[in-house]
Amino acid sequence: LKHNSEPSLCTCFAMAALVEINDHAVGVPACLVGKPLEPFLAGFLEGGFRQEIRSFVEGNAASFLVVCTDGSYPLAWTDLHREYRELFDRQLTSVVQEEGFSREDFREYCEELRQAAAGLDAEAPLPGASGVRVAEFWDFVRSLTASEDFDRFLSIMFGAAALLHNHTLHAGGVNEFPVGQQQSPQEVEVQVTVPAGVASGEPMAVEYLGHQFHLLVPEGCIPGSTFRALLALPAGVPAAA
Repeated sequence: LKHNSEPSLCTCFAMAALVEINDHAVGVPACLVGKPLEPFLAGFLEGGFRQEIRSFVEGNAASFLVVCTDGSYPLAWTDLHREYRELFDRQLTSVVQEEGFSREDFREYCEELRQAAAGLDAEAPLPGASGVRVAEFWDFVRSLTASEDFDRFLSIMFGAAALLHNHTLHAGGVNEFPVGQQQSPQEVEVQVTVPAGVASGEPMAVEYLGHQFHLLVPEGCIPGSTFRALLALPAGVPAAA
């Protein structure tokens, strides 16, 4: 969301905070907000919660080493995103209760701030929140609701999946995540299913780890059959969706 936008706060107030995997951030950057809002963000940076998110991301990374065709993706990804949102939702409940709010109180408080910020200049002080600028409030809202963003979730999971792939390839399958290493371009062999309406010799597009690749269907392949293909992963994997 841009600072001068007016996002709705009627949805779940799950927040994608700064989550680390081996000292590398996977998630949204922590935003800089005024002191009245800091305790809510700080609650999502607690070590126990960060470890819970780290375990979820690492534990499910292999599910995203999947070749997708026709812009589709596995239904399991939607289920995992729901589980991911629920982690943040539970943490939100804990955080607002620690600050003496009910969830409804917090929702109403944020809605009042949203209405106060609507139409104001980004650098203007936010009425009802001493020391907070309007720009800082929109930044807070963006962080607070980021776990609802499916594309952002995919970006996180594709990054973890790419790291899992790279380390399995280069370190004999040890399940560690050397996050932040820059990889050279490399080829990976994948199995591709020919979608309906595509015949042998025709082009088709697939997505893998958030990148799109264009392939030619081999001779003799029909819709529903599979073939092996080499995909040249770009430098700098992990990929961002």
